[in-house]
Amino acid sequence: MSDEASDATEDGLRIVRLKAHNLLAPMASALPRQVVTAMWRADFRSWLLSERPSLVHFHNPHPPGALARAAADCSTLGIPYVISTHGFVEFSDNGGFLGLPAVQRRLFRSFVTEPVARVARSAARVLMLSPQEESILLAMGVDRARLEVVTNGVDHYFGEATQESERLALTARFNLPPGRPIVFFVGNHTANKGIDVLLRAIPLLKSKAVIVIGGAIRSEREHAALLASARLQRDDPRLLFTDFITKEELRALYQSADVFAFPSYADTLPLVILEAMTAGLPVVATRVGGIPYEVTPETGELIGPGDPTELAAGIDKLITSGDLRKLKGAAGRTRCLELFDWDKSAAKAVAIYAEILSVRS
Repeated sequence: MSDEASDATEDGLRIVRLKAHNLLAPMASALPRQVVTAMWRADFRSWLLSERPSLVHFHNPHPPGALARAAADCSTLGIPYVISTHGFVEFSDNGGFLGLPAVQRRLFRSFVTEPVARVARSAARVLMLSPQEESILLAMGVDRARLEVVTNGVDHYFGEATQESERLALTARFNLPPGRPIVFFVGNHTANKGIDVLLRAIPLLKSKAVIVIGGAIRSEREHAALLASARLQRDDPRLLFTDFITKEELRALYQSADVFAFPSYADTLPLVILEAMTAGLPVVATRVGGIPYEVTPETGELIGPGDPTELAAGIDKLITSGDLRKLKGAAGRTRCLELFDWDKSAAKAVAIYAEILSVRS
């Protein structure tokens, strides 16, 4: 969905964008961003009537209201659909990971969790990103027979070594301190990613590591509040924010770091963890959602969410042992190459499509 409708071919793939509308758009500056986002809608039914697809695959359940309407249109028109579980881990506790008060959690359940659950219950198949999601789907009332694991793949670009001169040129603008170990995080600067935990872990580190936090800073106000909550200054020598980075810079940072840290409170299957592992980095991450499917004891350290002490200990353990970092980094790269492959996932998805359509024919 976008501000303007379009129909074009990109890299041999037809991309149709439907014009969306939002009744709350005029009040966007006065309302929480999440509330405004949830109200986007598009005329998906007209597109279905025009194109008459054999099957629909819903990739992302956000915004939930638009998803629920689109799924209902499919059901009314007799078009089967499947849905991938991006975001289901975050939805499953009704916003608890955001620290919402009881009233807001009830609203979250009514306007986010329940609409997504209804869509999942009526899907021909639910494509889980990891086996860890099965309990979530069963709790939503989805038939176990309709569950399949179709995981994410990883872009092998991040495992392709760059020349030393190119790597240094790409990271020059970040002023990485020479001679000090680098702990790298990258991701959206949203509440569920646990950046606050990473900041609170800094004073607890025994090693002389520098924490490098990648990703666009959404607002200066939120950024200042985040630093203040951890009692850190913007110019703290133990901390570096990159702000927006290009794909080339991202690869160079993966290949410049010693450890990848991802202390998320809730996540389905973070691609950045797979990218870091493909680049040969050992990982310290929380045992939430599908992360234990990515990170095993052989490839990194799993910790509890919201615990800066445990996070600092996991980082120190890897920083102080080059042999352990090398061993876990190599195991992580191997795991990614063997298990998280886009071609294999695409082939499995297509086989599921064919099975659904053969039963209906």
